[in-house]
Amino acid sequence: MNAVMTMERTEIALEAWRTVDEIKDSPVYLEYKEAERALLGPSGPATEIARFTAAKAAYEPTLRYGKHHPDFKRVAAELAAAKTALLSTPEHRRYAAALDALNAVLDPIAAGIRAIQDDCRVGTKTHCGKR
Repeated sequence: MNAVMTMERTEIALEAWRTVDEIKDSPVYLEYKEAERALLGPSGPATEIARFTAAKAAYEPTLRYGKHHPDFKRVAAELAAAKTALLSTPEHRRYAAALDALNAVLDPIAAGIRAIQDDCRVGTKTHCGKR
């Protein structure tokens, strides 16, 4: 077991908030927020977002019946076209890249937290008998 520094709950909470503040002040997070504003802001691809949202709303009821619904192919093609149009905008590409970069920073932090929690567990550390 790793040597764990004992901390009061208040100290743990303060350290967590310090970490959150550090992440929110990082250039990677700031770039993500700027890309999100560019995507969802007034100068973003509002037409493509609205088209995708409408196509997804039309697709949901037909999905319950699947390929047996008479409009399934048409609605699925409309959704695919709307999604392609949205994903091909420069604002969405920038947002996706910023999100990937942010997740690359957050994933090791989350893995470290999970590792600390796993060291504190009593009993098996596997789920459903898996190794």
